[in-house]
Amino acid sequence: MTNSIYGIGGIAVVIYVFLSALKKKFPKLPEPAYIAVPVFLIGLFTLPSLPRYQFEYDVMSKMEGKDWIRVVNKTEWGSLTEPLTWVKTPVGSVTVVMPNSPIEGGFREVLLRYEEKEVISMVEPDCNNLTILYAQSDKEGVFRYTTNSSVEMRDEQKKWYCEYDWSKEKEALRREVLRQASETIKKE
Repeated sequence: MTNSIYGIGGIAVVIYVFLSALKKKFPKLPEPAYIAVPVFLIGLFTLPSLPRYQFEYDVMSKMEGKDWIRVVNKTEWGSLTEPLTWVKTPVGSVTVVMPNSPIEGGFREVLLRYEEKEVISMVEPDCNNLTILYAQSDKEGVFRYTTNSSVEMRDEQKKWYCEYDWSKEKEALRREVLRQASETIKKE
């Protein structure tokens, strides 16, 4: 309701009607339009953008304190029809990379976009040949290779997987796995 001009206009009309009824009982109240118009304008410029900022908050808070996750790309998305995003553009797309468990090897790449389903890929980079092999989950949740052969790495992928030292993230993941295993053992 608050994502369209009609819903915001409806709220302003309800406020106007309510204040008009109150003005009949209390004549010293200000004109209803003096309150309904600012409510409409403030609502028009702020309410449609709130889900964008909620997405940014949710995504960034999920990664907080997880040292094994590395944000490799973050894009801010604004909208010409949402003036609040002109002032502070919210994050609309985040790509994170994290090492897989030592048993699986490789990495996990997650693409999170506003109003879209997340895309999770298993990634096996070959830094010697500068190629990369992707696997994505199917409907059953099983990861399957998306191509029959490796594809050439883009420059950004070379930076993400080959030029960056992943030892800190791998150690953080190892500690987290041990912590979770310890908690599971204690519960049993």
